[in-house]
Amino acid sequence: MKRILWTLLLVAMVMPAMAQRPRTRVEWGLVGGINVPDFTTNMDRTEIRNKCGWQAGIVTAVNLGAFAVEPQILYVRQGMRIRPEGTDELNLKSSSIDVPVLLSLRLLHPVRIYAGPVFTVMNDCKRKTGGDLIDFGRVRPTLSYTVGAGVVILRHLLVDLRYNGQFRSKHDVLLPDGRQLDQLRSYNVALSFGYLF
Repeated sequence: MKRILWTLLLVAMVMPAMAQRPRTRVEWGLVGGINVPDFTTNMDRTEIRNKCGWQAGIVTAVNLGAFAVEPQILYVRQGMRIRPEGTDELNLKSSSIDVPVLLSLRLLHPVRIYAGPVFTVMNDCKRKTGGDLIDFGRVRPTLSYTVGAGVVILRHLLVDLRYNGQFRSKHDVLLPDGRQLDQLRSYNVALSFGYLF
């Protein structure tokens, strides 16, 4: 009888504590939007004109209450026109698959603030020559970062604004004439809209 009473007492003490603990939920959704890239280089007499791009993908989150871990997969399309001194203008189109792994703070519901690393697992850049697309090389870093904020409207609609930067410039970008493009850096601001299921 004592064991039953002690067991009931223990259950009575543990149940309220478990009820107060936030439930872990897994969320997912689809996003798409525009990005405004900013490719720069410190090469003298090299003109770069950036073109507006777009991205689309799948977002997920393990919601732990006050914060969440958000791994995502995004297809990112960007472009630029570059004219190094003494050469023709190059029209470049970059396609990449980015995997941001974000830590999201959710203390100010429905606003979420996040930051984290971005792993670029595929980066295919091509230059347009006449009617052909020719491989150009990688113009984006394999590891970068993002910071931003989002707001969820009506429990399902996500509006998301991010700044994506890189830790260091790329030094291995080769031009068609064999010259190396010195310190190519890429930043972008991305505005996305999504639906959370």
